[in-house]
Amino acid sequence: MLKKSQEEIIANWGDCDLSQPLVSIKCTAYNHANYIEKALDSFLMQETNFPFEVVVHDDASTDRTAEIIREYEKAFPLIIKPIYQRENLYSKDKKGMNTIIQAHMHGKYIAVCEGDDFWCDNSKLQKQADALESHPECSVSLCRVQFIEKDGNVLRRTAPEKGTLEQNIVTLEDYTRE
Repeated sequence: MLKKSQEEIIANWGDCDLSQPLVSIKCTAYNHANYIEKALDSFLMQETNFPFEVVVHDDASTDRTAEIIREYEKAFPLIIKPIYQRENLYSKDKKGMNTIIQAHMHGKYIAVCEGDDFWCDNSKLQKQADALESHPECSVSLCRVQFIEKDGNVLRRTAPEKGTLEQNIVTLEDYTRE
């Protein structure tokens, strides 16, 4: 678990309404016990001047995923906002699952990261929120991702590929083509 306290994380947020975060991080998890801590730590390491929340949805995991999320919920109750399902919804109705998650998010922007993924840049949210705030004509912010196998082997492949989409603003057509 991250060594930072909740108070240290929110210290840079100033006098803001914590019930109105600028960003909601949407994290879905199912049997991600081997990965969920790294994902949650990567969210909590974000250095921002605005409040964010982590809405983490455990879809009735059968491993220790929910137990790990509960530990984070206890340590970071103002930031970690869990949803625990008793029955797996993804296998029944993915759209219904997303409706439930959406109802729990309060941010102006939504950042998405699955429970078996993680962020490695502690200023990711700040950079992307700043970009969206300064370009209201944009509706999406994205970054390059790298693929890592379960065994930790880093694949050379990234998406989008290096050398493409290098301009700061791309059209939907450019992104779709990529």
